[in-house]
Amino acid sequence: MKLLGVAVVLSACAFPLYAEKEFVINLKNPEFSDGVLKTDEGGVITAPCLRIQACHISYSDRPDEQIICASGNLMMEYNDRVFIGECLHYDLLTRTGYLLNARAEVAGWYAGGDRIDLDCDGTFTIYGAYLTLYPGQDNLWQIRANTATITEGEVITARNVQLRVLDRPLFWIPFYKNNLTKFIDPPIRFYYKWDTGLGPRLSMRYRFYATENFSAYARLDCRFTLSKQSNRKFRVGPGGAIEAEYESDDGLAEFQSRNYAAYDKTVPNETGWRRYRFQGIYKIKSADEYSRFHVQWDKLSDDRMVKDFANPDFEVNTQKTTYLELSRYKPSIFTGLTVRPRINSFDTLKQELPYGVIQVRPFEIGRTGVIMENYFTGSFLDYTYVDQLEKQLRDRRSGRLETMNTLYRPFSVAGINFTPRAGVVGIYYSRSPNHHAARQFLYTYGADLNCRFSRQFACVKHTAEPYARFLGYTRPNVHVNRYYVFDIHDGYDKVNQLRFGLRQLFFNRGNSIFLPALTVDLFSYAFWGAKSFDQTIPKAFLDLKVERPSYALRGGMGWNFQENVLDYGNLQLLWTVNASLAFGVEYLHRSKFWWRKADHDNFVLDFARPLDLLLDSPLSDRRNTLLFKAHFRLSPRWNVQAQAHHGWGRSTEPSYTGAKVDFYTMITGSWQMKLSYEYSRNNPFDFSYSFKLIK
Repeated sequence: MKLLGVAVVLSACAFPLYAEKEFVINLKNPEFSDGVLKTDEGGVITAPCLRIQACHISYSDRPDEQIICASGNLMMEYNDRVFIGECLHYDLLTRTGYLLNARAEVAGWYAGGDRIDLDCDGTFTIYGAYLTLYPGQDNLWQIRANTATITEGEVITARNVQLRVLDRPLFWIPFYKNNLTKFIDPPIRFYYKWDTGLGPRLSMRYRFYATENFSAYARLDCRFTLSKQSNRKFRVGPGGAIEAEYESDDGLAEFQSRNYAAYDKTVPNETGWRRYRFQGIYKIKSADEYSRFHVQWDKLSDDRMVKDFANPDFEVNTQKTTYLELSRYKPSIFTGLTVRPRINSFDTLKQELPYGVIQVRPFEIGRTGVIMENYFTGSFLDYTYVDQLEKQLRDRRSGRLETMNTLYRPFSVAGINFTPRAGVVGIYYSRSPNHHAARQFLYTYGADLNCRFSRQFACVKHTAEPYARFLGYTRPNVHVNRYYVFDIHDGYDKVNQLRFGLRQLFFNRGNSIFLPALTVDLFSYAFWGAKSFDQTIPKAFLDLKVERPSYALRGGMGWNFQENVLDYGNLQLLWTVNASLAFGVEYLHRSKFWWRKADHDNFVLDFARPLDLLLDSPLSDRRNTLLFKAHFRLSPRWNVQAQAHHGWGRSTEPSYTGAKVDFYTMITGSWQMKLSYEYSRNNPFDFSYSFKLIK
């Protein structure tokens, strides 16, 4: 023990770094010779930010060096990082050293190699490096590199990098950089899917570069299609992608891009082969969030590209649309500019080249209590069609200027609220079907009337809201056939309609959610002068909603008095039964008299067109649909998601059914397997399965 005490004193005097801190050598049965203290029976050396434990330890304390050598069951704690290896050589004076056949845990990863050089700032360099999620070198996959450097901030930089699966090289890049603390998900994912009729497809997605804000991915796909026209058993269809993601530190800028190309077939005997999809989104906003810029694009080789290559990792949510949008909010005004071109030839699109809007914040005129709203738009609109319709419907383009100005004055007397409204709509078209300019003008008028009554019972609060809303348009000075109708904002006719009803809300004191437990809205419309209706009050409607913590019931229906049929009926049930089961069921009915409109509260169409003309148009589409979805947790490792739909009652089409079932399970600690079955009328046996590596 005296010998150990001398060693500690010598170290403290010769090594000023530890002069004021504890430096302890604890060896079992040590030997001292020529300035070297060593043992073969195990020991521990500790110092600030350093701890070495091994079977064989030697410590050399000479004037020009202080060297620790260790081997056999070696473990080293260095700057809050643990290393395990075969042997160690460490210089206490320079705080540098190296380990052989060693590895370390870095932010949940395992990094190791043939040799690890330690630097004084916590950085270490690995030669013959590997990176994996598994604690040993013998595992399913690895990222291998000639050299890899890991900084104290857990950023890895590697060169001459290979991705090896089952010790076989599968992918190579010259350079790799990744922040291991930010990206806790694995850098590589595998998918395997069997497409009925097209054969199996193997997909691999690999993150090859990453920093705190930016990451880049490479994707490799390969489809093996059975070939009957050649002597080869399989025809290989390769594909690849480059993907990128960026988000600024302040969260104000965001960028995503997916760029994919493949040698692939839509159907087995297709003559073409080049398929691609280039999509991306870039968004940025000012620090006060009043100014925003958004641009997105989605260029596809064909309209089936999205379905054939359906994969959540490859979706940017561009929804096959391309546009640029710039907006600016100010306390008194909103301005916006949109450019929406068509870049896919198979799309039918209303191009906005461009579309600008100015909306002034509503303001009071003097002290009269009269509120004024002003809305202005300017655009050049061009409808483009698919090739089959281009010849019949070409040249539908025009410059368009619009102004909407409205005055309204709220009144409140004894709890009754009354708000009359009046305004004008003016639209200028630079081009019309007769190749001349057209000027549309009309007056708008209307009023809102409502009140509220509430009563508190023992467990329920009941609120009743009777209301009425009248809307009127004068007859436009230009008939709808004499100008282009680009969307619902161009369709005007003489309108006089009144919506009236009673809305009731029931609040349950014991309900844990701040929503009415029951909402009932019973209403109807009265029309004067509508060409589609013979009766003043042709329809009645009921909306129903039940909201509870574990389930929700929502529904609506409309009865057509004129035709004595149910115009529409919708009913939806969503129920979380327990932690292992949740499902939803929905029924949808539409009669041939309930038109396919974007806004079912807009009845200009019913005023402008007779009933027989609407019944002969695609707007009349009778159908019934039943939808089902469910999630089952069969066990802690097995989950099932199921969805199905069944449609019937269409006049020109047979009934149809579709279903999909997905099974998920963890087959190891890091691999998830997904088995899917999809049924449709044209493809009744579509099986696929995939493997995804997760953390």
